[in-house]
Amino acid sequence: MTINGSISAALSAIRSTQQQLGVTSANIANEKTAGYSRQSAASSALVANNGAVYGVRSGVAERDIDLLVQKQWRVANSGSAYADIRSSILSALDHYWGAPNSSSSLNALFSGFTSALQKLATTPHDKPAQGTAVSAAQSLANRLGQLSSNIQSLRQETEIKLSDAANHMNTLLSTVAGIDRQIVSVSASSGSTAALKDKLDAAIDELSSYVDLKVGTKANGGVTLSLSDGTQLYDDTPVTFSFDQQGQVDASHSYSSDDSQRSLGTLKMVSGAGADTDLFKTGAIRSGKIAAWKELRDKALVEAQTQLDTIAATLSKTTSTRSADGTAISDATAKTAGFSLGLSGLTEGNKLTVDYVDSSVNPPKTQSIVFIAYDSTKGKAPDSSFTAAPDDTVAGLDLSGSKDFAAQIADKLNGLAGGSTVFSGTYAAASHKLEISASTNSAFRLSQLSGEISSSSDSDGNPAFSLFVDGATGKPYTGLTNGQETLNGLAGRLIVSPKVVANPSLMVRYGTATQSGDGARPQGLLDALDDRLQSYSSAMGIGSPEAPFSGSFKNLLSQVTNARGTQTEDAKRAAEGQSIVSNNLKNRYDDSRAVDLDSELATLLQLQTAYSANARVLSSAQAMIDTLLHAFR
Repeated sequence: MTINGSISAALSAIRSTQQQLGVTSANIANEKTAGYSRQSAASSALVANNGAVYGVRSGVAERDIDLLVQKQWRVANSGSAYADIRSSILSALDHYWGAPNSSSSLNALFSGFTSALQKLATTPHDKPAQGTAVSAAQSLANRLGQLSSNIQSLRQETEIKLSDAANHMNTLLSTVAGIDRQIVSVSASSGSTAALKDKLDAAIDELSSYVDLKVGTKANGGVTLSLSDGTQLYDDTPVTFSFDQQGQVDASHSYSSDDSQRSLGTLKMVSGAGADTDLFKTGAIRSGKIAAWKELRDKALVEAQTQLDTIAATLSKTTSTRSADGTAISDATAKTAGFSLGLSGLTEGNKLTVDYVDSSVNPPKTQSIVFIAYDSTKGKAPDSSFTAAPDDTVAGLDLSGSKDFAAQIADKLNGLAGGSTVFSGTYAAASHKLEISASTNSAFRLSQLSGEISSSSDSDGNPAFSLFVDGATGKPYTGLTNGQETLNGLAGRLIVSPKVVANPSLMVRYGTATQSGDGARPQGLLDALDDRLQSYSSAMGIGSPEAPFSGSFKNLLSQVTNARGTQTEDAKRAAEGQSIVSNNLKNRYDDSRAVDLDSELATLLQLQTAYSANARVLSSAQAMIDTLLHAFR
């Protein structure tokens, strides 16, 4: 190699070494800088056509990072954020609900109420005991109201969080767009984009905690962002998110894909072309904080509210309605047999159940039909969705007009019997007595007539009375009020009847001639709460439409409490599991780009040695040139 060639090669090697020294020094200086990725600048030999090496070329600084682990961590980060949010909110709800043995829990307050009833049943004349029973009932109703308020506060929180998240994601996407344009520009001029990519990754990493994100790369060095379902978020131009946050959230507010029915905010995306997409309606967001807040707002917390409302409804209905079985009757002359039942107090939402045996099939089949009282001037007849049992045949019993209940029931039964006149009956409006019979010559036989009927007054001779009422109507819950279902938000409206608060003796006095030692009313309330069985809608997240949960009020309260605890524990375990996965991947991600100070110092020594070696080459070349010049003097 000529002297000039040696000088050229040594100079190029020194320049390459200087660049690598700069990169190594930067690595050492940023060892503890958050978000910094280790950089390296590769060098390659400059080779002539004849195969001779004539110098060194140094590449631009690039990051040392495991992109596959980065991709895996972002997916895990989204799932972990989703699980953490659910666990956090459900744990807050569990805290509000209280442990079963807590003095402020529903279980403890219900136990206090039943204890007061038990004492009153044995000492009905004791006025302080009457007042204690009323106070215990108020404490139970108040606690239901407090929990309802707590749930709606959590839903309000998720509504606010969703709005804030939309704004923050817009900021992050704007940051991504700005950095991405710089990267494309620097890449075009063959400059190093390592530092810019670190900043870009920081924004994308944060964005991945909000939604399930997919990151793509383009030939010019830029990136594309989309949701896991392919919905594009960024490709040169970022989309813009908007969220129409609603005001005060209560149990009446709900999300619907039908905008005319929606009373809660929804997340919309506007692309550069101006297209408007409702991401909640399309279900495009499947993980991350956004998905968690929406799921909590529209499902988990709604289920919790429904559980509370169902508890309130069952408490009110069980204490205000009497469960009555019909009395068997027969008429040998008319060749009929059936049942009679008093309907005094029958009101909207009350139900009558007719059981009959169809012997026209082999083997004979027992059938039931449930009649729901309603007012056709205020609403339509209830259908099978009104009851929780999946196999119920439901029909309306119209309270308006002539109120010929016997004819309505007989007509429906005859229709089920093929249209023949098998069933007949009478209704005496003055005595409210219903009689339903079947012809003894037919293949059909009535096996029972029963009903759940509201008390007609606080002193009508029945233990059941208007104790827990809907504060909006002043009436006990029956399922229908003025043609409308009134379950939603009932827990927040339930109160002890002002009449009972003003006159605690109503806890005992169920008739005008009730004796001072008669504990029938408090005992009757206890029996109904302990023994009366009902089926409950799967909308509260317990049971299923095909196999609904069934039990007494006491069973319901226990089941809901257990379900709440189980849901919270499941959410905690899911969050812990996701955290382990996410943290492991995060550690691998960080390790893949971390600066190892010992390694960098060793590299620094190697580069210094290389620099010295190339400097000696230049010194030797200089000495040779000086010798040649001296020889020609």
